[in-house]
Amino acid sequence: MKNEEKIITFGEIMLRLSTPDYATINQTHSFMVNYGGGEANVAVALAHMGHKTYFMSKLPPNQLGDGAITHLLSHGVDTRYVVRGSTTIGIYFLETGFGGRPSKVIYNRKHSAITRIQEDEFDWEEIFTGATWFHLSGITLALGDRVRQVALRAVKEAKKHNVPISFDFNYRSKLWTIEEARPVYKQFMDYVDIVFASFYDANTILEIPLDEGMENLTLSEKRRNVFPKMIKKYNLHYIFGTDRVVYTATDNSLAGYYFKLRDDELSWELTEPIRFNIYDRIGGGDAFASGVIHGLLKDYNNPAYAVRYGLNTSVLKHTIYGDASTMSCEDIENFMAANGSAEVVR
Repeated sequence: MKNEEKIITFGEIMLRLSTPDYATINQTHSFMVNYGGGEANVAVALAHMGHKTYFMSKLPPNQLGDGAITHLLSHGVDTRYVVRGSTTIGIYFLETGFGGRPSKVIYNRKHSAITRIQEDEFDWEEIFTGATWFHLSGITLALGDRVRQVALRAVKEAKKHNVPISFDFNYRSKLWTIEEARPVYKQFMDYVDIVFASFYDANTILEIPLDEGMENLTLSEKRRNVFPKMIKKYNLHYIFGTDRVVYTATDNSLAGYYFKLRDDELSWELTEPIRFNIYDRIGGGDAFASGVIHGLLKDYNNPAYAVRYGLNTSVLKHTIYGDASTMSCEDIENFMAANGSAEVVR
C-alpha cells in the first residue's frame, strides 16, 4: 500500500437483523445484529487488504449511528466523511435460506438518514484531493433524488480530479423499477471507468440490443455480442462480473469474467468455476468488487489477475459471517494457490 493512497466509497451503511439458526422471520423471537451496505462492505474489505479507505455517508446522531461508525472504525475504515443528522438508520432483515429454501431480505430504509443528505454537507475539494479511487453502486442510486444528486456531484468531482471510478450495477427490484432506474443508470454511465455488470444490466437496463438472430445464443455468447457495444458507447475501461450456479441455498459455484475493448479488438476471459459451501452469502458481490479493485490497483493493465482475485475474495467471503470480507491478502493468495484458480476457459 502506498502512503498517498485514498480510496473513497459512497453509500448507505445499514443495521442488519438476521435470523439465527436458519429460522424464518415469522418464527424467530430474536435477531443477530450486524452492520453492512454495498460500498461500506467494499471499504471494509479493501482495508483488510491493506488499503487506506474512506467512507462517505450520512448517519443519525444516536447510538445506532454510533454503532455503524464503530463497526467501520474497527475494520480500519476512515469515517471523517460521514456526516450526522436526521434520526433513522436504514435497516434490513435477513432470513437465511437453507437447502432448497432461498434467503429473503426485507428493507426498511425509505426514510433513513442518507435520504436527507445534501451536497453542501461535504467539503468536496478536501474529499477528492489526493483521492486514488472512487466506488459507487446502483443500490445507492435507488435511495432517492437527494442521494442521486450527491452521488452525481461525487462522480463529477472524481472526474475533475482524474480519479478512477468503479460502478457496481447492483440493481434491486425491491427498491425501484427498471423504468425508474434506466435513465439514472444511463446518466451515471457517462462518468464511470470500470463497471461490474451482467448481460441483463447491459441489455435490459441500458437497452443495448443483441444483433438480429442472436436471441437463442448462450449467455456467454450474448455477453460477447453486447458488452463491446457497451464499452464503446460509454468509453469504459473494463467490465467485470460473475456467473453463479445455485445447487442449493448453501451450495453454489462462481466463475468470473472480464471484458475490454482496445482499438476495436475485444479481449475477454471467463475463469473456471469454483464450487463452495455457503455460511453467509450476503456481500459476495461486494467482495468480488473489492478483490477486482485491489487487483487493478496492483496492476491496472492486468484484468486477468484482477478477476481471479475478485473471484477468490468472493468465494472466501461466503464462508464468514457478516456483510463484508475480512480476509487479508495472505488469506486470499493462499486460497488462490490452493485451488489452482489461474485456469481460464473460453
